[in-house]
Amino acid sequence: MTKRNVTGQDGRNLTKYRITLAAALAALVLAGWMIQTAYSQHVQVLKIGDQTGERLQMRGYIGHQEGAQHEQR
Repeated sequence: MTKRNVTGQDGRNLTKYRITLAAALAALVLAGWMIQTAYSQHVQVLKIGDQTGERLQMRGYIGHQEGAQHEQR
């Protein structure tokens, strides 16, 4: 007697389903980790840019800037 689920699949198909589900969950976890790592690195780059801007202002190389400065078109 084989094990069957509610859709009538036998044990071999259930095993394939479980492997596929496990691989999909692992891929989802990996994607989440990659997004979190990229976000953390992005925040670090922004902080480094802010620190560089502050140093340049203190040394008088640039004036005070609030946000990005864009040319009028």
